[in-house]
Amino acid sequence: MCGINGILSKNHNYNFLKSMNNKIIHRGPDDDGEFYQKIGSSHVEMGMRRLSIIDLSSGKQPITSKDGDLVIVFNGELYNFKNLKQELIESFDIEFKSSSDTEVILKMYEFYGVKSFSRLDGMFAFSILDKIKGKIFIARDFFGEKPLYYSKTSKSFLWGSELKSLMLNFKEKPPICTNALSLYFQLTYIPAPHTIYDGIYKLLPNHYLEIDVETLDYKVNKISKDKIALNKNLDFKTAKKITHDLVNESVNSRSVSDVSIGTFLSGGVDSSIVSLCLAKDLDTKIDTFSMGFDKKAFDETDKSRLVSKLIKSNHHEFIINSKSLEEDIETVILNYDEPFADSSALPTYMVSKLTAKHVKVTLTGDGGDEVFGGYNKYYMGKLNNSYTGIVPKFLHDKSLSFVKTLLNNKDDSRGKDINLNVY
Repeated sequence: MCGINGILSKNHNYNFLKSMNNKIIHRGPDDDGEFYQKIGSSHVEMGMRRLSIIDLSSGKQPITSKDGDLVIVFNGELYNFKNLKQELIESFDIEFKSSSDTEVILKMYEFYGVKSFSRLDGMFAFSILDKIKGKIFIARDFFGEKPLYYSKTSKSFLWGSELKSLMLNFKEKPPICTNALSLYFQLTYIPAPHTIYDGIYKLLPNHYLEIDVETLDYKVNKISKDKIALNKNLDFKTAKKITHDLVNESVNSRSVSDVSIGTFLSGGVDSSIVSLCLAKDLDTKIDTFSMGFDKKAFDETDKSRLVSKLIKSNHHEFIINSKSLEEDIETVILNYDEPFADSSALPTYMVSKLTAKHVKVTLTGDGGDEVFGGYNKYYMGKLNNSYTGIVPKFLHDKSLSFVKTLLNNKDDSRGKDINLNVY
């Protein structure tokens, strides 16, 4: 998983960065690294905790450019780093000292500057110190898969992968951000750029920070991406073929790893597609993992078992009960740092904890159900089309008027309306 931290300050405290790194040791138990240098009147410190996935032997961070003018710490994975690396070698005759994607990001910045950020395909949060420009650049990936928090005080600028690291800088908790709290009650989570605290922010997805080392002033810039031209005249068969190939390509690019890899398999549309693609891509049987519950009403292991049989995976099932969740709920809450109301976080944590005993990397299908209609609620659109294709609008309007009158409650001015306005 990995995690990064950084401090730009007028007062140096070496142990502070170490404390920030120790706070996120769960993100990177394999290795750590620190960088410190005084530039002008400011002290620059960058650190990271590493979970080794790619280039286990020589991918240690921070990584510095050959001339020492650029330094990077990186959290995440770059899916197209091999292609970018080949491009750099052919264009500039570069010699790389490692096989890591981190060094590729640094070299891309060295030759293309901040414009290179738009070329990066992956999930990431990284910070680059450019000593010549006297700036620090901190970027977050297109979808915001990797977290990045930051805060500026009168004498420091701090950033990190988790809120808990930044909180070490405050003698007491900052005031609650009422706007963020309102958003939480609306959405069940707090979206970027807000956090639960005033004065601490999340970097927006597909944006980067540009910080002046001397003045600590900063700007938030959007990463410029080339617009993709959409062909709206595709027939269904062609569109289906393109979608099929893109999904396969996506899974293939995310399976680059120097350690064992598997998938979470719930039996739903999303995880089943990912597991099938990975099983076809690899020469050996893949490991799939599912979480079951002792209460049959919540248990769906029969679905995952069926998919596993179809793709011929080495399937692992973990059956838990409410007591199992109780034992870990405090850990889950503490790791989120701020309010978050998605109850699926609990079983996700449990299956991750148990899966870690078998493999180091798993692919998941998050978001696939929304794209491919994996839930029953997505049939509503099809039902609506069928209804409007049969029932004339004037008949629907008359029926709707009658139903509203029938459901009206004189004791409650709000009534009991059901949203039947499907036209």
